[in-house]
Amino acid sequence: MRFLVASALFAVSACGTPEPPTLDVAAQEASLLEADRAFNKATAEDRLEGWVRYFAENGAMFPQGRPVVRGHDAIRALMGPAFATEGFSLTWEPLEAEVSGAGDFGYTHGTFESRFPGEDGEVSITTGKYLTVWRKQTDGSWKVAADIGNNDPPTADDGENQ
Repeated sequence: MRFLVASALFAVSACGTPEPPTLDVAAQEASLLEADRAFNKATAEDRLEGWVRYFAENGAMFPQGRPVVRGHDAIRALMGPAFATEGFSLTWEPLEAEVSGAGDFGYTHGTFESRFPGEDGEVSITTGKYLTVWRKQTDGSWKVAADIGNNDPPTADDGENQ
């Protein structure tokens, strides 16, 4: 009897738990970079609605000098005035992506440029860096969970133009 029990335990332990499928990290990071580039394109083409569409329902923005805003309505209210301004643009380029071991979260970071026309007709250009945290959705798409950016310091040229 002991032999049968020992044999059964050995057989079960030899089978073990199946290994989970190996995550193709490079492919996941490539898909996340592509999602960030598509986000940029949607924002350029559809402006405010393109921007909001890429955020998860409870996604958050961390605007400089202001409280955190969360959710589509709050993000729309925050960004609406800028996108309503004729000549305003916001573009960016992701430089790197990293994805969690489970493949359900990741982040991208890169550089951005915004252009905002002033009342005098002069266009103010701001550049900086950003970090976007992404969450994979059940349909396999990526949505923004959190977004933050910071402006580059003014250059000597900026002081001459003011």
